[in-house]
Amino acid sequence: MIKIYFDWNVLSQMKNGKHSELKEIIQDNEKLLIPFSTSHINDLSSNFNNSPKQKEYINSDLEFISSVTNEYCLFNNGKGIVLDFYPPKELFEQNISDKDTFNDLSIDGLMKNFEDDELSKSLVKPIFDLLKSLPIEESFKQAFDNPESSKVMDKMFPGLKENPTMDGFFKSFSKMNFNLNELEGYKDLRQTVQSGTGINRDKIFDTENPFDLIQKSYDKLGVSLDQLKQESKYSPQWFDDITNEYLKLDMHGYQEDKVNVKKGRKETFKNTTDDGFHASFASTCNIYVINDNKSYKKTKKVYEKLNINTRVFKPDEFIDFYKKFLDYNNPIIDLRIIQDILNSDNFYESKTEDGIYKTYYFPFFLFGFFNKIICFYPTDESEESSTFLSQDKPTNWFIIPKEVEILVKRLLIYFGTDLYNEGELKPDEFNNEKWEGRKWKFENLTLRLQSINGFVQLYWDYEKEKASR
Repeated sequence: MIKIYFDWNVLSQMKNGKHSELKEIIQDNEKLLIPFSTSHINDLSSNFNNSPKQKEYINSDLEFISSVTNEYCLFNNGKGIVLDFYPPKELFEQNISDKDTFNDLSIDGLMKNFEDDELSKSLVKPIFDLLKSLPIEESFKQAFDNPESSKVMDKMFPGLKENPTMDGFFKSFSKMNFNLNELEGYKDLRQTVQSGTGINRDKIFDTENPFDLIQKSYDKLGVSLDQLKQESKYSPQWFDDITNEYLKLDMHGYQEDKVNVKKGRKETFKNTTDDGFHASFASTCNIYVINDNKSYKKTKKVYEKLNINTRVFKPDEFIDFYKKFLDYNNPIIDLRIIQDILNSDNFYESKTEDGIYKTYYFPFFLFGFFNKIICFYPTDESEESSTFLSQDKPTNWFIIPKEVEILVKRLLIYFGTDLYNEGELKPDEFNNEKWEGRKWKFENLTLRLQSINGFVQLYWDYEKEKASR
C-alpha cells in the first residue's frame, strides 16, 4: 500500500466540497493507506469553545477523518511513533479533557493537579517546595547580562531576571507558554530573534537557501545553532530534528506564518508547531499532500536539508502524479513495467567484493507496494545472479500487517495459489523482522515473498539448469 499523509487543510477542504477529483481518487482505494495523526486532532481542538454549533462541526470533522483514514492513527506511544487504530472522537475527547490540566506551568499551578489526592500531595509538596528555592543555572544569569542575548531572554523568560530561582523559571516558562500559544507573543519573539541575528525578513522570506542565510548570521555572532535545539526524551530524535528545522525557518522569517488572535481563527505559535509536527509525522509516509503554500515550501526545504525522501505535493500535483504513475489495476502492467525498467540504463550501480548491485528507482508502486528493483551479479560464476523487488522506503518508515495483507492478496490474484497453499495473510502472522512469507513455483522460476530486517521483498529465483535447456 502507498502511505499518504494529508494536511488538515486539504482534508477540511475535501469535506467541504473542494478537490472533488482528489476525493474520488482516495475513496475506498485499496492501494492507499491514509493515516491521521494527533496533530490533526490538535488542529481541531486548538480553538474549541464547547458551543453546541461548534460541537456539531467538530463531530462532522471527526467523522470525516474516520471515514478517510479508517481510523489509522500516527501517534507517540511514549516509546516512539507508531501507526495503529485510534478512533478520532476518542482522541479528541482525551485531548479536550487534558487541555486545561497544564495551562498553568508554574510550580504552584502544577501543584494544583495533586490537590485532590492527599497521598500524592504529601509526597509531591516537599519536593516542589525544595525546587522553588533552587537557583537557576549560571548560564541563564549570564545570558541576561549579555547585551546581545538579553533582549531575547527577556522575551522568552519574562520575570526570570528579577527572580532567578526555579520558582521564577517555572512562572516565567508558564507566562511564555501562554503568550506564545494563546496571545501574539510569538510575533514579538520572532521579531526580536530576527533583529538580534541581523536577518532581513524581506530578504529571507522567499530565498532559495534559507538555511545557509541563517547559518551565516549565527556564524557572525559566534553562536552555534546546535545550542538552540529543542530535544525531548519523549519523542524520537528524527521527529525532533524535523520539527526543530521547520520552526527554525519560520522563526527566522522564511515563509513565516501570520500571528493573529483578534478575529477569526486564532493563529499563534501553536499552529506553527503543529505544522512542524505534521511535517514530522508525514516523513513516515510515501507522500505528503498539503495545500498551504507557506507550509508546503518550509516542509520541502526541511526535507531537502535532512534528506527526507517523502514526496511533497499540492493537491493538483498529487492528482497528476497519481494519474501518471498509480492509476492502473492490471498486474500485467506491473510485469511490463519491470521489463521496461530492467531494459533501461536508469540505475544506481554499486560494486562489492562479491559482485555488482544494480538498483533501479522509479515512481511506480508495482503490485501497489514495490518501487525499487535490485539486481545482483556475482563475480563468482558458481553463484547465481538474483533479482528482487523492494521498497525505496520513506525515511522514517515502518510496515504494518495491513500493507502486507493487501500485497499478499494482490499476488495471489495474479500468480494463483501459493506453493504451500497458505493463502491470505493470517491474523498475527506477519513479523516485521523475519517472516517466511509465500512462495510460488513455476517451470524454471520460484517467486519468494518474505520479510528480512524490516524489508518485505519479492525474489525472482531462476533455476540455472532448467533455464538453459
